[in-house]
Amino acid sequence: MEQAEGKNQNLADKQIALAGGGTLKFTILTSGGYGVQIQSQGVNVLLNTGAGWGYEMTPVELTKKDEFYSIYWKEYNAVKNGMNSELKELPDYLEKRPVFEAKA
Repeated sequence: MEQAEGKNQNLADKQIALAGGGTLKFTILTSGGYGVQIQSQGVNVLLNTGAGWGYEMTPVELTKKDEFYSIYWKEYNAVKNGMNSELKELPDYLEKRPVFEAKA
């Protein structure tokens, strides 16, 4: 990107405006090279720190996620409670492992 612009300016000093209203920033990694940060409305929409890609949800997305899971668990529990006693007694692994949701 630096060569294409014909400048020797450090990429970490630049902020590039994106068409959707976000900004693209580059960070200098301690391991060498650049990381990437795409921000929109103060939220890191996409982030690469050299160890992989990550993201954050906007407040609207978090609200929708909470709404989805409240409906999902309500229906799940209604179906489970309507089953025979053998199935009802099975352990509910997903409800006991909130880490699963974060990794999924």
